Amino acid sequence: MKNEENNEELLEESEYSKKTEFSKAVLSSSQVERCLISRSKDMRPGYTTFILDNLGQAHPKIVSDTRKEFISSVEALKNLLAPEIKMNKDSLEKNYKEKKQKVFDKYAYKERVAKVYDSKKEKNVWVFSGIKYLPQKGEIILIDSRQYPQSSKVETSQGGWDNLVNAYWDEMVDVADELFQELNNLIHQLEYFKGGTSF
Repeated sequence: MKNEENNEELLEESEYSKKTEFSKAVLSSSQVERCLISRSKDMRPGYTTFILDNLGQAHPKIVSDTRKEFISSVEALKNLLAPEIKMNKDSLEKNYKEKKQKVFDKYAYKERVAKVYDSKKEKNVWVFSGIKYLPQKGEIILIDSRQYPQSSKVETSQGGWDNLVNAYWDEMVDVADELFQELNNLIHQLEYFKGGTSF
């Protein structure tokens, strides 16, 4: 009992309120605005450019990928509304994960190790490591020999998967658009923007 009284006195002395104001409506409104601002931009890939300084030396300048910014903003809103999603629309999270996985499976690179002759199929086939991932732009990957595509010869290609990486992010914008609509419907259902909802 004395410990509880001492703790309460310490709280009062430090002017710390146990009931700090936390408004989910305000945070949701702010994050929705970020999503709208991100989506209002041209959805384009990021890139690195070089700027010359006064001495003529080139310095890299990274221009961010607006598609990734928008997708991240929507996912942040989803994370913010995680308790509401669980209570009101549990299927939303599952549907988003399934769509995201489907797009990943469509564009992911299956890491190649070598190309060997398969006597059963009577042709040369790729040997895969079992790793499936989305390469970074400009990453070196193994491809069929341009001169002898049916042989066991292989070549390396820098950026050989770049077009598919771009297609992945383009399609993910559509998936994020759908998620953003669903989250807005949930926010509307919860009437967050119709007054002082706080908890």
